[in-house]
Amino acid sequence: MTVDLLTTSYYTGERLTEIRGTILDVYADVYADDIATNPFFSMQRFEERLDSHVAAGGWGCVIASVDREAAGFTYGFTARDDDTTFKLCENMLRPEWRKRGVSPLMHDELMSHRQEKRAELLVRRERPRLRALYEGWGYEHAGEKLPFPDSPLYDVMVLTLR
Repeated sequence: MTVDLLTTSYYTGERLTEIRGTILDVYADVYADDIATNPFFSMQRFEERLDSHVAAGGWGCVIASVDREAAGFTYGFTARDDDTTFKLCENMLRPEWRKRGVSPLMHDELMSHRQEKRAELLVRRERPRLRALYEGWGYEHAGEKLPFPDSPLYDVMVLTLR
C-alpha cells in the first residue's frame, strides 16, 4: 500500500524566487487549454500579474506538495486601496489532485496567516461549479468585475475572516 504524504508550505513575497518555477509549472499545467486559446491567460501575462501582485505588498502563497511534487498553490495580497481586504488571486490544483480536499486545505492554511478582515476573490462567470465550491467555503457573491479590458467577466466573492 502506498501512502501519499501531503504537505503545505507558506511563503511571502521575499521568497518568490524560490518558488517561482513551481508556480509557473503548475499554472502551465492547469491553464494549458486557456493558454493555447486566449492571450489573457498566456504565460507572459500571468507572470506580469504575478509580479504586480507581489509588488503590491502583503503577498502570501501556500504550495501543497504530495511526496515533494507540487500539487497546487494558492496566493494573494493585501488590497492596495483597502488594507482590511486580502485579494485571493489564484487557487489552483493540478487535475490529478482535484476533489481530494487539497484545495480547501491550501486555502485555510493561507487564510491562517492573514490579518485582514475579509478575503475577496474573482471567479470566472462561466465556471458555476467553482463558484458553488467557494460558496460552500463561506464566500458570498458581491458583484461582478472586468479587471482588464481583455479579461473574462468575473463574479466577485467575499469571505469574512474576522
